[in-house]
Amino acid sequence: MIKVMLVDDSSVMLSIIEEIINTEVIFDIELLPFLEPTLAKEQFLNILPDFVITDIEMPHFDGLQFIEFIKSVSTTPILAMSGSSIKNNSTDMILHCAKLSGAEYIISKDEVAENISQLISEIITMHCLE
Repeated sequence: MIKVMLVDDSSVMLSIIEEIINTEVIFDIELLPFLEPTLAKEQFLNILPDFVITDIEMPHFDGLQFIEFIKSVSTTPILAMSGSSIKNNSTDMILHCAKLSGAEYIISKDEVAENISQLISEIITMHCLE
């Protein structure tokens, strides 16, 4: 079973991604969703997920900080998501910053519904299968 940590401060986004994984991804996945990024950070070393999907813009502890933390303690692959609503701050720039922070994969939240299942399958194939 492949452990996937999913971190997003939106319960709606967590539900959408969980539904996509359950219906479209063929691999056996244990999804570990977190609404609070600080709790995800606290649990990361206990869980040791096979890969992480994280939002970037979250309160208290943002996704860029979370990515930097993960990369300081592991080589776990990361898929960063953003759907920026910050004025004068484009999603592309935020995702570029995520790549610079260590995320191997990026996706705009606008593309999640149509592209995330294929991207998750690619990550599992590249990083999680022996």
